[in-house]
Amino acid sequence: MSKARDKGTKGENEILDLLQRAGFRDAHRTESSRESHDIHCEPFVVEVKFAKRWLLFDWIPKLRRVAQDRPFVLFAIHGDRRTQTGSEVGRVAVMDADFAAELMHNYVLTFTHGRNRSHSNDSDSVAVALDGVG
Repeated sequence: MSKARDKGTKGENEILDLLQRAGFRDAHRTESSRESHDIHCEPFVVEVKFAKRWLLFDWIPKLRRVAQDRPFVLFAIHGDRRTQTGSEVGRVAVMDADFAAELMHNYVLTFTHGRNRSHSNDSDSVAVALDGVG
């Protein structure tokens, strides 16, 4: 396996672990043999990029095409976290602005109406936060 492919697999596994800890227990990596997304995590299309240079304007059109009408999330991880820039940037999520606004709105509704404002790792909080999104 090539060094770039190893790095991509490492990034996908890191994000898969993050999603599973957040309550998406059925999330899993998809087959690499077809043009698709990297992680199956219904109802989302999830792509992971582990690179020193982010080519968002190249990556997003393909992701929109694959996602069709489903919400997508692109997780971008800086390819060299040993550097100061890499450690400061770390990993981020990129998504459609309309979808991000819906998530923000649902987050406020979920965590300001009698609920704990801290992040929870149980799947019920994921379902509540995503109710009505998409």
